[in-house]
Amino acid sequence: MWAERVRSWRSSGETVTAFARTHGFTHSALRYWAARLARTSRQRAVPTMVRLVPKSKAPALVTALRGDLVVEIGSARIRVSRGFDAEVLAAVARALGGGGA
Repeated sequence: MWAERVRSWRSSGETVTAFARTHGFTHSALRYWAARLARTSRQRAVPTMVRLVPKSKAPALVTALRGDLVVEIGSARIRVSRGFDAEVLAAVARALGGGGA
């Protein structure tokens, strides 16, 4: 329940106080759960490796590390955090020769 509340608050653009007031709970509870869930997700993050082969056949490597992704295309390395702009990432990958049209 709190994970969904925290996600909703973060995507709302509202301040913690305004969001909590609107939804009927205290801002301190929302802050507590946001911090607790962030700690828990960092503790559970296990580095994983996935090999990607884009349409161009240029090898790319993606590493998940502490909730972020590190995308390697050729000699370039791109760190992607939550809330990234997918269109910008796709444009950068294409510019580096790691993605199709």
